[in-house]
Amino acid sequence: MAKPEHQKLRLTRLKLTNWRNFQSAEVALSKRAFFIGPNASGKSNLLDAIRFLRDLVKPIAGGFSTAIEDRDGLRAIRCLEARRVSYVEIDVDIGTDEQQAIWSYQIRFTRFGREPFPTVEEEEIRKGGEVISSQRRSKSTPDPIRYSQSLIQQAANQTQFRELVEFFTSIRYLHVVPQIVRDPRRALERSEDPYGGDLLRRINEATPRTREARLRRVADALKIAVPQFVDLKLDHDKEGRPHLKAGFKHWRPRPTYQTEEVFSDGTLRLIGFLWSLGEKDGPLLLEEPELSLHPDVVRQLPAMIARMQRVSGRQVCMTTHSDALVGADGVGLQEVHRLIPSENGTTIETARNNKQIRTLVESGLSVGEAAMPLARPKGVEQLSLFDAISS
Repeated sequence: MAKPEHQKLRLTRLKLTNWRNFQSAEVALSKRAFFIGPNASGKSNLLDAIRFLRDLVKPIAGGFSTAIEDRDGLRAIRCLEARRVSYVEIDVDIGTDEQQAIWSYQIRFTRFGREPFPTVEEEEIRKGGEVISSQRRSKSTPDPIRYSQSLIQQAANQTQFRELVEFFTSIRYLHVVPQIVRDPRRALERSEDPYGGDLLRRINEATPRTREARLRRVADALKIAVPQFVDLKLDHDKEGRPHLKAGFKHWRPRPTYQTEEVFSDGTLRLIGFLWSLGEKDGPLLLEEPELSLHPDVVRQLPAMIARMQRVSGRQVCMTTHSDALVGADGVGLQEVHRLIPSENGTTIETARNNKQIRTLVESGLSVGEAAMPLARPKGVEQLSLFDAISS
């Protein structure tokens, strides 16, 4: 077994002000984080706040203004429930179990008066609690265009906080769409694709030793999850495009190999999930990793994450509607976060801070059995009466 790495940096705290669904919300994050809640409560928007940090420091097609535009402008970002406070703010700590705030980063932005573009109102980078770089502007500040860029995106200033920039750069969002993975044209594109279009290219670009080791780990999982599965390898077609080939046993002495073009949706999602877990990068953001998977396979995902984290050290933050995922063995109260929508915006409650959930877990229920009923839409039982109500 591979030796565990030293502790990697991870997000330890996230605070949002007027970000989409969240008028004011704050959460402490562990190495694994499960976000639960009804539809439209803000689970995807919470992950997008973390993606925003990545977009700030992207060297190509990145930066503050681009990150705002890619989200359809400040009006689309600002919380609908915002009242007196007009700005949007993201405030994070980055650290380890032993030192929760090795780095801290806070950015506040808004549009002043009739200015045609949003600007940074306040930005601060701290290391060990000490401010090492900051900027602030007021409504009367001359030359507002200089605040249309964030400090952290400016290459000339990054030397003193390079580690923080590299951490934000290492954040990756993944929501595998099987139809996109199956499109052979995607594997030749050089851009990063959060929907899995670059999965085959990433596998192909890994060093042979690393690729073979990771594919063996993926294959070990698939042998359990996928009937008749034998092995997994990378191959190339006549045009040089990479393809995954999976072998399946049958009555003939040799297995039959199929490419990803005919893999099931669940198999492709599981491959993307397991490969990404093995990459030694920063936080991995997952949308509903349980999609297309059998509930008994879903129950094993948290253990798979924990095992891979011992090798890669990668933090994993995920949204889910799955009782099987949150109720799996080993999922702790501090890892599950419930999003609670209201007319004043969505708030975040960690399961261990809810007395009812704690009591139920202490009585023998799993975290999922205790927490998931509270995350369901109110009055969801009325949906079965839809025809009667509409008539």
